[in-house]
Amino acid sequence: MSAPIPFDDYGGQGPVLHFAHANGYPPACYRRLIAALTDHYHVLAVHHRPLWPGSQPEELSNWHLIGDDLLRFFDQQGLEGVIGVGHSLGAVATMYAALQQPEAIKALVLIEPVFLMPAILSIFAMQPAATLSEDYPLVKIARSRRNEWPSRQEAFQHFRPKRVFAHWSDEALWDYIWHGFYKNEAGDVVLSYSPQWEARIYALPPTDVWELIPRVTHPTLGLRGKETDTLVPAAWELWQMAQPQATFVEIAGASHLLPIEKPAEVADRILAFLDRLEP
Repeated sequence: MSAPIPFDDYGGQGPVLHFAHANGYPPACYRRLIAALTDHYHVLAVHHRPLWPGSQPEELSNWHLIGDDLLRFFDQQGLEGVIGVGHSLGAVATMYAALQQPEAIKALVLIEPVFLMPAILSIFAMQPAATLSEDYPLVKIARSRRNEWPSRQEAFQHFRPKRVFAHWSDEALWDYIWHGFYKNEAGDVVLSYSPQWEARIYALPPTDVWELIPRVTHPTLGLRGKETDTLVPAAWELWQMAQPQATFVEIAGASHLLPIEKPAEVADRILAFLDRLEP
């Protein structure tokens, strides 16, 4: 029997909604978005493999494994027909799960999925060894990322001026500091997501998404931050052509991290979409 997959239960009233988090950001970093959803849904959130005790980056060969973990979690919990919401890595994994086991998921909300342009993905597909190279920028940055600080206050002060957090409120950044770090035996605060795991995920972008998107028949909401550097305009347009029956919403003043930057607006968009679904 498989070991139970760790998860957070945020409670709430109504049907089950599962939230799948992004690379580098544990579920509780999305506290404000999740709180807005629990008025209407019972929200659960799996911890992806990088957060499992003793997990090793080398065990990941592609993102399908993360989707398989979601299905195993649903099976362990006896869940079927859940609302599948995911951000970035979590969005792609949720789509994979829905395609593999359609009855497990009733509807999809894909927030900034990692749908890179086909020309870029073809390079990764043809030269997979290169994706693991330290010369690949995202991998190089992740591997060299500072991993610990003497205190949470010093971690906050380190991250506050960073460009990636420019759209974050202080409250949102503190959520990251409290829930994206743990205290080690020496009393230092350490990233819950190891740089090695973060780099491994960046090194293996999903290369089959454009073949699979047209096969998605679930009701789908796609959300994009207008200032994103991940789901670029050309990919956003390509997605709309590949899945014309889906609903697409772009949010101004937001980047790839829009569910943390704009939690109230993202929650409103999700709830409005789900309210229109057939019971």
